[in-house]
Amino acid sequence: MPVLSGEKATRALRVGGFEGVIVGMTGDPQGCIERDEFEAAGLSFCVDKDLPGIERVVQVLGSFALDEELEGEAGTGSNCSLPEPPVGQASPVK
Repeated sequence: MPVLSGEKATRALRVGGFEGVIVGMTGDPQGCIERDEFEAAGLSFCVDKDLPGIERVVQVLGSFALDEELEGEAGTGSNCSLPEPPVGQASPVK
């Protein structure tokens, strides 16, 4: 990251009182000290910078959008959803 590492940014958000979801992406392998410190900084979850990791992020974001849509239907949410992929391109997660 240009100004803060992911670990420092996560810690700053948590110290500032942010209680929302923070998703970390890293190229560091499981068991690596840097990854352990990143995860301990207050991440909600951490994924690898590979195709399965990216697919997991897309899946989680889709579930948040669905939750928001359902809350919107109940009159309690913003009815926010993810944009549709461009015509002719499929979503990476089915």
